[in-house]
Formats: sequence, structure tokens, C-alpha cells
Amino acid sequence: MLLYSGTNPPKKPVPVREHTSPPPPTGRDHGPAAFFHGRTDIRSRFSTVLSESIALNAGTTFLIQGAPGAGKSALLAKLCEEAPNWKVATIGSQELWNPVAMAQAIDEAYELNREIAASIGIEFFKLGGVKRVAGDASPQQILKRLSPKQGLILVLDEAQKLRRLLPQNKEQAIATLDAIHNGELTKPVVLLTAGLGISENVFKTLDVSRFARGCVNHLGRLGRKEERAVIHDWLTKAGGAVGDTSEWIDAIALHAHGWPQHIICYAITAKESLESQQGHMTDEGLHFTLQQGDLERQIYYTARMKDITLRQRKVLARIFANLPKESPIEKDQLIDALTENYSSEVAANMFDELLHRGVVTSIGHGSYSIPIPSFYTWLVDNYG
Repeated sequence: MLLYSGTNPPKKPVPVREHTSPPPPTGRDHGPAAFFHGRTDIRSRFSTVLSESIALNAGTTFLIQGAPGAGKSALLAKLCEEAPNWKVATIGSQELWNPVAMAQAIDEAYELNREIAASIGIEFFKLGGVKRVAGDASPQQILKRLSPKQGLILVLDEAQKLRRLLPQNKEQAIATLDAIHNGELTKPVVLLTAGLGISENVFKTLDVSRFARGCVNHLGRLGRKEERAVIHDWLTKAGGAVGDTSEWIDAIALHAHGWPQHIICYAITAKESLESQQGHMTDEGLHFTLQQGDLERQIYYTARMKDITLRQRKVLARIFANLPKESPIEKDQLIDALTENYSSEVAANMFDELLHRGVVTSIGHGSYSIPIPSFYTWLVDNYG
């Protein structure tokens, strides 16, 4: 019998509320947003998927992919918030192959009593005064035995990490993914997942392809209206700004380019500056906000380039310096350019690392680009 301790269970996604405490200024590009606007098309498509899953009594996989800082994790939390009649369980790759991990996730979502738990292959008991849960059934068997009357959303963030599944775990993980993706559980279980732009290809390597219509979604920057609404909320609801916020919104938007993570880089400092001035918007406060935000943004870019050597950064900067911002380059062209400086094997590995770190991302049809204009500028200016 497999066991786990219930002392540190995974937490459910936190519902987004207007006055949620804001995230820290650096080191965080995951989790619910303090203020959320936009993404209405994807939210509508996911709502349709949930409705169809209930009607058909069968689930599927709903994938969101995009560049780092596009707000994928925040969107996951928002989608779960907008599905109040569904149970939500946060999972990782381990839950896909390990019945004990899946048992823990299900217990967290359903708060099962002993009788119901036993019916789906989970057993409760106490050991040393600590709640323990055991599960011998396979993960898909546990899911299949759940009550058919209530839908379950399994939330899997960082989907690109599934490529790291160990060979001994891959077969069982694929079986679980297949059962969900193909609606074989005879109940509405939906895998809601997000990851970098390589995630769809990662699923294909796990024999999960041919997503249902509308179930693969590419996340880019916010629209101008939505970006301004988010910045306005940070200034007024978080910072207590008094008066017309247009000048500050315009200035921050000019630097943030619609990317949620960039907005946070500036909004945190704006909030603190406004609080220190009792909500009054001064020229000095705006100058400091933009200066500090630029610094936070550079720290974020540097973190994205971790493990990319100085020489590799210079090579990459020279390649993209010859392309306009956001212009596409085909994979073969990029690898050929890299092989002018490295062996074919090193160039191929470097391309994979750039993808996995979100430095370049797929824009479809075999083409790739640096997705964030200011990241392009930072790379070319500093290393080109």
C-alpha cells in the first residue's frame, strides 16, 4: 500500500478577488493576479468546454500556452474562479502516474469522508496523530470511480515540465492523460493546463494530440483597453491614487507593452510611491516608478537568461539584431545561424534551451521569435 502524509497538501488555486494582496515585486511570474481584465475569448471557450463536458459526461484537455510573463497562471486561477460548480484539484506530473499523489489531490478537492474515499480506492487512517491517505488504484481508476454528478477540473501549470517524466513513470502518465483527453472516464473531468509555447509539442510526445476545437490557446499581450484597466486598478485600488490617473497609466503602459509581468514590475513601485504620498501623484513619484520598474524588468530578463552563457547571449543578440522586433525566423534558419558558432549538436541543444526558458517561442508554421519587444531590445542593446 502506498502512503503519503497529509501535513503539507497542495493548495487549491486561490480565487481572484479585487482586493487580493498583490504579489511581491520580483521573483514571481506565477499565481493569481491581484487585478484581472481581459482574455474574454479564452474564458468563453473554456466555459463552453465545461458545458459540453457536463452534457457529454466526458472531459478533455484545455491548453493555454505562451511566453513567460503573459499571465498564464493568473488565467488558470481566473478560469477556476468562474467555474464555481466544479471541484478543483491542483496537480503536477506526479499525480499523473502516482496513485498516492492523485489520492491526495482528490482528497483536497472533495474533502472526502472515509466511506466515499474507500469507494474510489483511497483509504484514510492516522499514523502518529497525522492524517494519512493511501491509494492502490491507478490514477485513472481513482478518477473513474468519482461521482459522475460533479465535474472536476485538474489544474496543471508549467506543462512543459512533462517532458522530464522519467521513463519508468511515462507509461502510466500517458494512460492517465489519454483517459482524460479522450473522455474515457465517463464523467466530466477536464485537464486545465498551461505552459510555455512548446507545451503542445510536449503533449504530442506523450501521444496526446488532436486537441478538440478551441482547446489550444496562445496567450499574448493584453489589449490596450485591458492593460490600462489593470494599471488603473493598481493605482487606485492598491495605491489609493487621488485624481486623474491618465498620465501615470500612459507612462507605465509605454514601458509595459501589455505584458502582465511587466505591469507588475512597475505597479508595485507605483503602489508604494502613492501610499507614501497619501495617494497624490507627483512627478518625482512617477519618475521613480519608471526608473525602478525598468530595473525590476531587467532583473526579470536576467532571470529568464539563466544558464545561457555570455557568449551564447552575444551570438543570439547578433542573430536577432538583423531582424526587426517580433519578426519570425524559421527553426532551421536559427539553428543554421547558431552552427556558424557552435557544432550542430551544441546548436540544437542551445535552441532547445532557448525554447524551454521562453527566450524564443513558437508563433506557428515552424517559425519562432522573441515574443516581447522590450526583451528583444534588452538583449540586443546589452549583448549585440
